[in-house]
Amino acid sequence: MPTINTKTKDEIIVRVLNSLEQNANITATSPGSVARAFADAFGTEMFYLYESFKEAVSQTSLSTASGRGLDLIGEMYNVKRKTLSDQLVYERTTANIEFILDKPYISDIIIPKDTLVYNDVGSYNSTQYSYKVVNNIVILAGVTKAYGIVTPNFQSNDHVASVASLTRHNFITPPGVIIFCSNPKEIYPVINAESDDNYRRRILSAVKVSATGTVEALRFSALAVNGVRDIRIREASYGLGSCEIIIVPEVPGRVGNLPTLVNAAISQVKPLGIRMNTIVANTVPVNVQATITLPYGTGSTLRNGIQNQAAIFVKRYLNSLTIGDTMSVQEIERQIRISSDLIRSINITDINVLGTSINRKEFRPQTERDYVVSGDISINSVIIGLSNY
Repeated sequence: MPTINTKTKDEIIVRVLNSLEQNANITATSPGSVARAFADAFGTEMFYLYESFKEAVSQTSLSTASGRGLDLIGEMYNVKRKTLSDQLVYERTTANIEFILDKPYISDIIIPKDTLVYNDVGSYNSTQYSYKVVNNIVILAGVTKAYGIVTPNFQSNDHVASVASLTRHNFITPPGVIIFCSNPKEIYPVINAESDDNYRRRILSAVKVSATGTVEALRFSALAVNGVRDIRIREASYGLGSCEIIIVPEVPGRVGNLPTLVNAAISQVKPLGIRMNTIVANTVPVNVQATITLPYGTGSTLRNGIQNQAAIFVKRYLNSLTIGDTMSVQEIERQIRISSDLIRSINITDINVLGTSINRKEFRPQTERDYVVSGDISINSVIIGLSNY
C-alpha cells in the first residue's frame, strides 16, 4: 500500500494561521477572530479531503479494501465472493451490537427500534454509515449491558463495519447516564456474503491457484465452492501417488452434493497421475451442561432469555472450530459469562464427547478427519436466595 502523508485538522489550522501571519501580516489569530474562523473552516474541509483521499487509496489496496472495493479487486483475478448458508447468516446477525452503561441505572433503559448507530468518521473514514436497531433493546435495572441486532441503513455494498467500529448512536440517554455501543462482529451490507478476510485470502491465493498441480491450487479451488468452510489436504494418504481432500462444510451435517462439486472444482487443477479421494470430515459433537447463578428477583421470562442467549454464545463458539482447532473449557465459560451481565457465577456440570466426559481444560479430536461441533447445549439457572441455590 502506498504511503500517505496526511495531516490532522489541528496541524492544518496551525499551518493556515502561520501562513496568514507571514504572508498577509495578519496577527489577530486568537479564538473569535475572523482569521481564526477562516482557518477553522478551511482546516476542517481540508481534513475531510485528506480523509476522503486516504479512504479512496485504501480501497485500491488488497490488504485494506473492503466491501465493494474488495469485490472489484477480486474481479481482476476472476475470484468471486461466495454466499453463505442460511444458518451461518443467522449466527452472523445474532447479537451483533452491544450497548454498555458506564454504571448501573436504577430502572430499565429501553433503546427503541430504529435507533441509529454510526461509525466514528474521525477514526475510520470520512463517510459515516448508519445502522438501524431491529427490535427494542432493554438494559435492565442494575445491569450494564445488553445485546441486540442492527442492520445497514443504506443500500450499497460499499462498506463493511469492522469489529468495534460502530461507536456512535443517536439515542437520548437519561440525565446522568452515559451509554456506549460497539459491534462485537463484522456487519455486512449483504448479509449472506463471504467475509472480507476469507475473500481476501482467496484473492491472494489466485496466483498460486493458476499454477495447476499444487497443494494451494487444490485447496483454494475447493474453498471456492459454495457450502465449503474449510479444506484439509493429506498427501500420500494411501501411499505415494495418492491424496485425500477433507471437506469441512459450512453447516455440520448439511453435505448434499458437496463432494461432487469439490471434485468438479479440483479436476481442472489436480496433478496428473495422482489418485484423489474426497471425503467429508467427521463431526465430533460436544455436549455441554452448565448451571448459572442469577440475582434474586429475576423473573421467569428473563431467566429463560438469559439461558437461551448463553446457549447461543456457546454454540457459536463451538461451531466456529475447524480441523486442528482445540476446544477450550475456559473459552466456553467466558462465552457464557459475556452473554449476560446478570450472570453471577458459572458451574459447568458436564462436558462430554460421544458419551465420554471431558475432565481436562482442553480437547482436540485425535485424527485429521474430525472436528468439533456443537451438540446439545443445556444451560440451567438458579436464583440467589432461593431454596435451589
